[in-house]
Amino acid sequence: MTKSPSKMSRKQREEQRQMRRFMIFGGGASALVASACVGITLLPPSFPVLEGEGTMSERMERSGLDSFLLKIIPRAFRQDILVVGTTDCSHCRDFVKDGLEDAASFAREAGLGLVYAPTGSTASSLGSTRLIHGFSQARNVDPVRLLQAIYTAAPTLGSEEGFKRAAQDIAKTFGISDSVVKSLLDEGPLPSTGRIQDLARSFPAAGTPTFYVSSEENPTRILRFSGWAGTAGLRRQITTAREA
Repeated sequence: MTKSPSKMSRKQREEQRQMRRFMIFGGGASALVASACVGITLLPPSFPVLEGEGTMSERMERSGLDSFLLKIIPRAFRQDILVVGTTDCSHCRDFVKDGLEDAASFAREAGLGLVYAPTGSTASSLGSTRLIHGFSQARNVDPVRLLQAIYTAAPTLGSEEGFKRAAQDIAKTFGISDSVVKSLLDEGPLPSTGRIQDLARSFPAAGTPTFYVSSEENPTRILRFSGWAGTAGLRRQITTAREA
C-alpha cells in the first residue's frame, strides 16, 4: 500500500511562502526596475506590516472613516482589502480604469471585503475625495462605475463651480437623491480634509495606490504594498499577502 504524502511542516510552509514571494518580487527584479516609473513600487519579499492593533474594520471604525469609504465589495462587519488612491496619481487612474473591475471580481470570488479610501493634496483631488465621502452611502449604486465616473470628472473639480456641476451630473447619472447632493455641498471641504488626515494616521501610505490586505490566518495582521502591477500581478500580491 502506498503511503499518502505527509502534511508539510510549519517550516516547510513558510519556506514555500517565501519562495512564492521571491517569485513575485525577486524573480522579476529586472522588470520591476525597468517599470518603476509606471507605478510599481520595489518591495522586499516580505510585506511591511501595519503597526497598531485591531482588524481592518476595527481600525476604520476607530478612525471614524468607516462611513466615508467606498465599499466596492461590502462584507458585514469585515473588510479584508483597503485601497488608498488619489485622482492626482496616474497609476491610480490606470488602476481604476483598467484594474478595479477585475479586483472587485477577484474579491467577490474569494469572499473578501474590498473598500476604497480617497486621499489627495490638490484642489481637484480634494474635490474627488469630497464626492467619494458624500456618495459613499448612496444606495443601489454600482460602486465600480461610480468611482470611475468620479475619476473621469476629476479634472473639473478644482473650482467650486466645477465641483457643484460634477456632483449634480454624477448624482443624476446614478439616481442619487437631491438631498444627498445638498448635504454634500452644504458640508464644504473642511471635513474631508480632516478625514484625509485621519486616513494618513491610521493607514499611512508610502505611495499610491497602496493596498492593505488582512492576513487570512490572523486578521489583525495587516500587510501593505504599493503600486499597480496589472491585474494578474495584483491577484498574486493579494494572495501572497493573505497567506503571509
